[in-house]
Amino acid sequence: MLAKQLLPYLGGGAAVWTACMLFFQAMLLAGYAYAHALCRFLPPLAQRWLHSLLLLLALLSLPLLYQPDITVFSALPPLPAVLLFLLCTTGLPYFLLSATGPLLQHWFAGRFTTVSPYRLYALSNIGSLGGLLAYPFLLEPGLLLSEQRLYWLSGFVVFAVCCLALMWLHLTALAPSYRAGEARLRQPAALRWLLLSAGGVVLLLAVTQQLTQNVPPIPFLWVVPLCLYLLSYILVFNKPQWYRRGLWRYLFCLSMVFGLLLFYLGRQFDLLSQLLLYLLVLFSGCMLCHGELARLKPEPRGLTGYYLLLAAGGALGSLTVNLLAPLWFTQQWEFLLVLLAIYVLLWPGAAGTPRWQQALWLSGAVLFTLSVLALEWQPGRHNVYAERNFYGSLSVRDINIDGNMQRRLIDGTTSHGAQYLAAPLSLQAQSYYRAGTGAALALEHFLPAAPSRTVQQLQQRKFGLVGLGAGALAVYGKPDDTMLFYELNPAVIKVATEYFSYLSDSAATVEIVPGDARLMLQAQLVSGSQQFDVLVLDAFSSDSIPQHLLTLEAMQLYWQHLHSDGVLAVHVSNNYLDLTGLLRNQAASLGLQAYFIATAAQGINPAAHWVLLTNNQRFMQQPQLQQALSPWLSAAQPAVSWTDQHSNLLQVLK
Repeated sequence: MLAKQLLPYLGGGAAVWTACMLFFQAMLLAGYAYAHALCRFLPPLAQRWLHSLLLLLALLSLPLLYQPDITVFSALPPLPAVLLFLLCTTGLPYFLLSATGPLLQHWFAGRFTTVSPYRLYALSNIGSLGGLLAYPFLLEPGLLLSEQRLYWLSGFVVFAVCCLALMWLHLTALAPSYRAGEARLRQPAALRWLLLSAGGVVLLLAVTQQLTQNVPPIPFLWVVPLCLYLLSYILVFNKPQWYRRGLWRYLFCLSMVFGLLLFYLGRQFDLLSQLLLYLLVLFSGCMLCHGELARLKPEPRGLTGYYLLLAAGGALGSLTVNLLAPLWFTQQWEFLLVLLAIYVLLWPGAAGTPRWQQALWLSGAVLFTLSVLALEWQPGRHNVYAERNFYGSLSVRDINIDGNMQRRLIDGTTSHGAQYLAAPLSLQAQSYYRAGTGAALALEHFLPAAPSRTVQQLQQRKFGLVGLGAGALAVYGKPDDTMLFYELNPAVIKVATEYFSYLSDSAATVEIVPGDARLMLQAQLVSGSQQFDVLVLDAFSSDSIPQHLLTLEAMQLYWQHLHSDGVLAVHVSNNYLDLTGLLRNQAASLGLQAYFIATAAQGINPAAHWVLLTNNQRFMQQPQLQQALSPWLSAAQPAVSWTDQHSNLLQVLK
């Protein structure tokens, strides 16, 4: 819920989700550390007083979550902004929620000495699983964000009351001397607890990143991997016999092969195949990691220290994906590395294991490594530049095509711009922006609705472009034109200005406005409308889309910056989503006409789909536009409409 609320302010993307996961893993560690210290050093009655005080303070802090405001932290870099926002709004409530599991299990073990408390861990994860499944299927489609927050606040109040009642009614039954045992950090098993827990979290986040770099960052695709992650905990802690080590080892080895194929050839698979294979990789890996954790669990007196190490492993995993991996790698290598790490952690090196089995296991690790090296090396391809930051991975590659070198901008696994290095081809836009596509037609052939503007006004056209890419659309700028590019990702700005020449070769005056386009346009309204003739919306990252740029409120903002006879051109090429129905409905809400222009694939250039929104019939009646119009991909869907308070990407899946 909170991650979705953050998307409009941070451009959208899997990075928002992984940043939220880092926060929640860190707070989980803090909560488990608090639970261990509380149970280790204080008698039950003192535990009751301290925990009751913190619960009451958390109830007093709930108004901060009712109307949270991320703009307070807008001056900070994205990751610190996310972490501080979450800390201020939900820090104390979640801290206490995270401490509840080990606290209740510790109290249960002291009250019922002959019953294992570990099954409660499985039951608590069932509750988490129920909440996760309820969000994409019940809460998100049916409730506004403000309503979702209100229900969550009400639920926390009920939780706090129940927790207070339990402590004051039942903690007196515990012996005053009942304390938690040592954390046993010196045991050899402790390091395995830490690494197995970290491996599961890294695999969860790496799979989520892989999924959402080509598929929109909808809560559904955040929730499903996390559901499987929790399900593995439920299965192995509820019934230990459900974990069959040999079976899950075999499935994981098979999944490593699928992981290689997905990493290098993922776009060759359809959406359903990608989803199923990624989830098989995740589930088999988590069953191994968490099955081993369940097999190695200590006696009940050591459970708070055990859970503390599990939480430390989770925080270490989140830290690795969010902070260390972007510093170490320019691509998302952690996905392949964590597969290899889990494989090594399950090394059959116990005493009595036949040497041929150990040799076979070692051969598998060597074969996997050699396969990565072979797939990474491709003849005829030269990597010019690569960078990874909060918004994802970006690379520039030179490829020889029929004797001509072409430079490509790769965002995730999708080409988001290309340019031939030698003239005259270097002066021609390629890919989704080539001549004849919707954006090219709008920029080349724009005419005002009536010939009432002066000659000077007609010569001084002004274009806004949301999303820079390689800067290919700059080729359509003419002398005296002004083109304002809005770009959120600083790495894209660096690449477009230093590794492509579209911007420097343009005849127009080109300006780049760094930052989220919607926020920048809103801020610019203070000094007045930009009065664009054409506004191009192409701010996709790989195949994912920033939902906040397609809501009704966003559309209204765009038209405050457009002439009344202007044109809004929206790029809708997508492997998995059909956005045409949404844009038709948004156009109707604004009293505009929507037109679909589909340009077929040609050679190495992919198919390009654009939607133009305008009431300018003089512009649309030109022969070049009329000949380019295409029938809509699907029938009208009146129910599909997005606002800032309600958007459901499940409605537009192909």
